[in-house]
Amino acid sequence: MLEIMLALLGFSLLAGLVIAVLVVPIVALARSRRVPDLEARLSRLETDLRRLRRSIEDGLRGDTQATAVEPNSAHPDESSTAVAAEPIMLAAVPGESSDIGSIEVARARKPSLDLEAFIGGRGLGWIAVILLLLAGGFFLQQVFEGGFIGELGRVAIGLAIGAGLCFAGWRFQLRGWHVFSQMSTAGGIVLLYLATFATFSFYHLMPREHAVFFLIAVILEAAALAILYEAPAIAIMAVIGGLLTPLLLHSDRDQYLSLFIYLAMLNTGVVALSWLRPGWPVVSTLALAGTHILFWGWYNVSYHPMKLGAAMAFQGTLFGLYLVQAVVGHALTGRRAGIEDLIRLLANAFLVSLAGYILLESSWNLWLGTFAVALAALYAILTWLLLARHADDPRQALTMLAIAMAFLAAVFPLQADAAWIAVGWAAQGLALWWFGLRISSMPLRGLASALLTLAAGRLLLVDTWRAHDRPFVPLFNAYGLPALAVSGSLIVTALLTRRMCRGSIGRDAALPQVFGLAGMVLLWLVLSVEAYDYFWVQARFAPEQARLAQSRALDDLPGQAAQHVFEREIHLRQSAQTALSILWAVFAATLLAVGLRRDLPALRWAALGLFGLTLGKVLIVDMERLPGFYRVLAFLMLSIMMAAGAWGYQKVKRSLTSAKETHNG
Repeated sequence: MLEIMLALLGFSLLAGLVIAVLVVPIVALARSRRVPDLEARLSRLETDLRRLRRSIEDGLRGDTQATAVEPNSAHPDESSTAVAAEPIMLAAVPGESSDIGSIEVARARKPSLDLEAFIGGRGLGWIAVILLLLAGGFFLQQVFEGGFIGELGRVAIGLAIGAGLCFAGWRFQLRGWHVFSQMSTAGGIVLLYLATFATFSFYHLMPREHAVFFLIAVILEAAALAILYEAPAIAIMAVIGGLLTPLLLHSDRDQYLSLFIYLAMLNTGVVALSWLRPGWPVVSTLALAGTHILFWGWYNVSYHPMKLGAAMAFQGTLFGLYLVQAVVGHALTGRRAGIEDLIRLLANAFLVSLAGYILLESSWNLWLGTFAVALAALYAILTWLLLARHADDPRQALTMLAIAMAFLAAVFPLQADAAWIAVGWAAQGLALWWFGLRISSMPLRGLASALLTLAAGRLLLVDTWRAHDRPFVPLFNAYGLPALAVSGSLIVTALLTRRMCRGSIGRDAALPQVFGLAGMVLLWLVLSVEAYDYFWVQARFAPEQARLAQSRALDDLPGQAAQHVFEREIHLRQSAQTALSILWAVFAATLLAVGLRRDLPALRWAALGLFGLTLGKVLIVDMERLPGFYRVLAFLMLSIMMAAGAWGYQKVKRSLTSAKETHNG
């Protein structure tokens, strides 16, 4: 104890010496320059008053006009005081470049002086508090490691210094020194956290069950002081100190239960504080982010599957706290959710899903889909309750609905086979789109568009590239049926939009064409992959099948078998190119027929474009690579389809034109 007192005394003397050497001379220099500065200002003021009087007299004679502001005080001392407090703006007389411009420059520089005062008064002060806490913590660590003070003495010193700083903050608050009050109080709260955590986590001076009450007391004290002083800075510093406490008191032993209980109590206090002062920014978000950082730091070093239950319980508690804050807190206070609240709502859902996936993936992977469904149902119920009781906050309800849809969309990659993931997303997007049309909700249709785009992207970028690696039956296979379902969802979406938005203008009028074209293009791509791969995959497996046949038929000569394999492979590859050209021609003719019958210009233009693409393929690719019969078949089918399209185009367009003329006449 004697060494501690001597060290504190030495620290105080050092601080006093720094103040005496640096601060006092600066203050004295500032005071010494104040009198000449006042005299110079007084001289300028008298000069300005003489010019003002002369300009007024000239104005009365009609020679010049001037605008002036006269000080209210007639005494030079009071005038100088007024000028020192707030520079006076005077209009300069034409032809005279007075010192009034310097006054205007001084006023223009005022914001920079305010910024300087903020940095010097608040920024340096808070940095000083943080450095003082770190210095004190490192100093006590050195003393403790030296064995000069026992465990009880260490905790007592921390509690005494923390209480003393809080008392000093209260005295500063009474005197009106609010900045110093917040700094001192925040430092005291941090030390109280430190000492309380050490009593049960490291020194085992009391059981965890008893230490919980002391933690609650410290948390309540921090919240009460922040509310009493109306100082969110105290709350922020208290949260930072609470998060730093486990790091500063790091031990080689894994006290994970103590850590989880401590962090749970800290976040409980933060949530309660957010209900009392809902307008304070950063506090809740900082606590949530810092807690997860500490958890994943612990996970990276000390996690073991035997600790799964405690880890999941902690994550569930943390998730529930901030979900209750988002729903119940806003319902009680009646405050609409801000941008930070919505971001924290999304972050809470994402963090708990990430934790659940990482913790459960190894041993409970079969239940991950159920976990996602349960969370989706929870957010859906909360969305319904929020709309029923707090309908004036649609942004929060929409955010919760988006989270519910995201969890539901996550079920498919967690549980379904790869080929059916896109089908689940497409079906979910179609259902949301229909519901959004029924209630005329653009946000719901936005979510549906995202899901449909996700399904189409998954099909194009992932599933199509690994569609077939073995011979298959066209369309009725693991790729064909799901791909048809996705493209069909887009087409049905277009039909629903055309039917339910009939007569609308603007972007709703273009939606059926957009979805219809997307569905048709996707269907064309799927059919092309099926037709081409049907022959191409067989060509790749032709050598393997030939080797099997050769091993069974011993009378075949090796040379004859190799020739047969080569001819079959060439035949299949040529058949793949021919099938692709025929399919494109038939598909283009079908698109043109539908576009003409339904009077859909977008489909007609798509059909004409596909005809052009097919013609280019036939002339450039098929002409060179396909021999004899294959080339004839490709040219013949394309000519028949294009001729049929031209005939139907002329016939239907003529009837449409006559109908329009009759209607206009």
